[in-house]
Amino acid sequence: MNRNKLMMSLIAVALLGLSATAQAQDTPPPSEPPPPPPPATHHSSSSGDGAGIGVGAGVTLTGGAFGQFVYDQPIWHLEGLFTFGSFSNGGADRATAIGFGAGGWYHFHRGQASDFSLGGALTVQTVSAGGGGSATVTAFEPGAQVRAFITPNVALSARVGLAFQFGDTMGGGTDIQLLGQAQGAFGFTYFFR
Repeated sequence: MNRNKLMMSLIAVALLGLSATAQAQDTPPPSEPPPPPPPATHHSSSSGDGAGIGVGAGVTLTGGAFGQFVYDQPIWHLEGLFTFGSFSNGGADRATAIGFGAGGWYHFHRGQASDFSLGGALTVQTVSAGGGGSATVTAFEPGAQVRAFITPNVALSARVGLAFQFGDTMGGGTDIQLLGQAQGAFGFTYFFR
């Protein structure tokens, strides 16, 4: 009988042990907190890497158009400018205007998808008339520029400033003047990222 009681006790202990093991497996393990989200990234000239190389076009408030080549870095950008025009001087003679220039802009303030820059450009424009006359005008244009990146690759821009011009006249004589006039332009640039 002692033997039966011992056997029954061992079976009861074994069943209780299996029951405790089964309950321990039903309990979920303690969970770890989720990892923090990755930092937000921005795709504009203010992202810290610059937009790289881009090409674009613009128009001035006086009606002139220009093409541009832009090299954008995190805190500054450089631009090369080119203009071409052919127009009538009122008679049979046509005049041809060719201009080129270079500019540099420091990103004074950067937003999430925009920047505000201070800088300027130096441009040279030559106008040749059919009658043999020509004029060369050099301009220094300090100012401010705002760019808004509407997509990671496309920026709209607007600039204002002064144009200080000097050069010779169409009549063949040299007329050197220092003129200051308000100037402005609007444009767009496509960046090859």
